Amino acid sequence: MPSIAPKFSRLWHGADYNPDQWQHDQHVLEDDFRLAQLANVNALSVAIFAWAKLEPTEGRYDFDWLDRTFDRAEKHGIAINLATPSSSPPRWLLKKHPEILQVDKGRVRGEPGCRQRFCHTIPIYREHVARINTALAQRYAKHPALAMWHISNEYHNDCWCDLCVAAWRDWLKARYGTLDNLNVQWWAAFWSNTFSSWDEVHPNWERTGYPNNFNGQVLDWKRFQSHQCTEFMKHEIATLRTHSPNIPVTTNMMGFFPHVDYAKQADVIDYISWDCYPTLGGDMSQVAFAHAYMRGLKSNKPWLLMEQSPSATNWQGHGTLKPPGVLRLWSYQAIAHGSDSAMYFQFRRGLGGSEKYHGAIIEHEGTEKPRVFQEVAALGAELNKLSRHLIGTTVTPARIGILYDTECRWAFEGSQGFSHDKNYVTTIGKHYRALWRQNIPVNLVRTDDDWSQYDILIAPVWYMVKSGTFPHQGSPEQLKTKLNEARKIEAFVNAGGTFVTTYLSGLVNESDLVYPGGYPAPLRKLLGIWAEEIDCHAPGSQPNRMRLVNNFRLGHQTAYDCDRFFDLIHTEGAQVLAVYATNWYAGRPCLTRNTFGKGSAYYLATDADDAFLIDLYAALAAEKRITPLAEQTDGIEVLERVGPDRRLLFILNHTPEDRTLTLKNLRGIDLLTDNSIDGTLDLSPYGLALIAIT
Repeated sequence: MPSIAPKFSRLWHGADYNPDQWQHDQHVLEDDFRLAQLANVNALSVAIFAWAKLEPTEGRYDFDWLDRTFDRAEKHGIAINLATPSSSPPRWLLKKHPEILQVDKGRVRGEPGCRQRFCHTIPIYREHVARINTALAQRYAKHPALAMWHISNEYHNDCWCDLCVAAWRDWLKARYGTLDNLNVQWWAAFWSNTFSSWDEVHPNWERTGYPNNFNGQVLDWKRFQSHQCTEFMKHEIATLRTHSPNIPVTTNMMGFFPHVDYAKQADVIDYISWDCYPTLGGDMSQVAFAHAYMRGLKSNKPWLLMEQSPSATNWQGHGTLKPPGVLRLWSYQAIAHGSDSAMYFQFRRGLGGSEKYHGAIIEHEGTEKPRVFQEVAALGAELNKLSRHLIGTTVTPARIGILYDTECRWAFEGSQGFSHDKNYVTTIGKHYRALWRQNIPVNLVRTDDDWSQYDILIAPVWYMVKSGTFPHQGSPEQLKTKLNEARKIEAFVNAGGTFVTTYLSGLVNESDLVYPGGYPAPLRKLLGIWAEEIDCHAPGSQPNRMRLVNNFRLGHQTAYDCDRFFDLIHTEGAQVLAVYATNWYAGRPCLTRNTFGKGSAYYLATDADDAFLIDLYAALAAEKRITPLAEQTDGIEVLERVGPDRRLLFILNHTPEDRTLTLKNLRGIDLLTDNSIDGTLDLSPYGLALIAIT
């Protein structure tokens, strides 16, 4: 696998750099590159919010300061990740065209002063964006320092203006064809909401009141807003491709951010990058989970950690510092998960604005003396040393995948039933953690991706199973989504795969209409069960136990705790592996296995505890001869990157305590210390090892 930026075949180490904010102080600008060299910085993201400095008035460009930045970067061997400035239109443009600002759900247009607050639909803004992007591309496309385009910044804003509503209606016409079809799919007869003309179709405004449940109307509005955001990205990218077809393109994503379908965005950029801001003392399995999600958007290609804080994060609840070693550890965690970079927000702390107390390589003190600077510099030196080992490697291909779908999340979390605190990400993350804790490689997988590398696929709360009925017509991107997911998973199991799904799966189609024929209708034949009823209680109010039966055993336990959700199922060919132990449904099945073709499909009817998930996935992995990378040790994460001629094992200690790990039949060299490793490994608090296996 080649480097992300072929002109700069190395791990990227750098930050968001804002020279546009320091043009009044040339001493600072001159000292920046001296400090960049000392910090072993080799990449900078530039001009992300600089439109007002690039174009002070309409049509009058000022590129002199950016020219100097590029030339200084080239002189010091630093790659430039050049941003398009669309996330923050200048005030002169908003004064002339206030209609560019987004309209919120309450039908109130915004005011200037914030970022990401523009309408993706309005033509005049697209014209101005294309103009500034063209000017940037024409000037810098052939500059030796340009390595990548950074498209805008953290795309996400929604707009409820009249133009967006009109565009949504056109989108709906392409999706459903006729108004009659839309009325059926939105179940519009409910509460007398039937539409008799397209101009009656509008989103649920803030003043609408209690919504006509979370049906296809709200779901399609979310789809459309994400679609418009992606179309705006494509508009930006098209301009750049004209002048720099060989320069790769990325945009910085935000993990499990709920308002954008990142799978659609991933299809129009070259590389994934994302902004990762964990909290100290948090569950590091969930950081790993987010890395796996971002990586999986483009089939586990190398990606970029575009932002992390070197120290405190100003917008979190508390500006907690990273103790010595944590920045290094978290950077290597991202690299172990496939990142070819460790980048930061920000290079130098500004003196004003809301981010003046956000961490930076260069503190307000302004020199190389602070602890954070020294840690960054030391990490940069290590990454320079390790680039030749890591560039060209990828995360070990996993044979276990967990399905993740943003549209399913929207439908599951918004549906008015069962519980008001359903959380798709938390539920998926619980299953991910069960594999992560055992150091078993696992990927997050798109439902429209190629599943051929996987032996086991897991789909917790697969609430929406798309039928492939829609759209009837539309763009090639829309037509690509015509996929019957139930038939696809049947083919996977029939060919010998193992499939695991849970309660609240297979209930609705892509319009959030319940499938008739009994739960989970589209998966009923595959699973060999019928879920007659679904019981739900507040967490801890009426817990239950799963008792293993029919000689089925997992680990050393014969029973496990379960809580919250309880499907009452009948078997229709499936084998019962566990039953409820208490409550009025004691003795009813809660875990089943159905043979389907050459494979097996498991149904977990309840929210089982961590111990059960760990034991279940350990057993299924062993059945498929999938071996953990190392023994399970609390607080230790083990990951692997591989290349044509090398295996690199990352051992990460996420605890503030010493840890010892036994590495059976493993020998190698720790590339961080040059020490030989044979049998056991001692790790200091927040310590790590990177072992080249021999």
